[in-house]
Amino acid sequence: MIVQIYPVAAFVFVVALVVGAVVFKYTSASHSGRPARGDLVGAIGAATGVGTLLWLFLTFVPSSPPALPLETPAISPTADPTVR
Repeated sequence: MIVQIYPVAAFVFVVALVVGAVVFKYTSASHSGRPARGDLVGAIGAATGVGTLLWLFLTFVPSSPPALPLETPAISPTADPTVR
């Protein structure tokens, strides 16, 4: 079985993982006092937010305006039928 991964999806996934890793490392390095682990929930939230925004911005395709139907000439019901 072959699973196809689109390049945009792979790019969004990798960028989200990198952002999550950076946030996790930054929160552990910015902690004063004893060395502590990073903020895992914050890292997951940042990765999810960045991934969602990138996906929306990179895959959004504005829809074209609906095509107007061809206008048919209006025929009055009271008009003379021989004129048609």
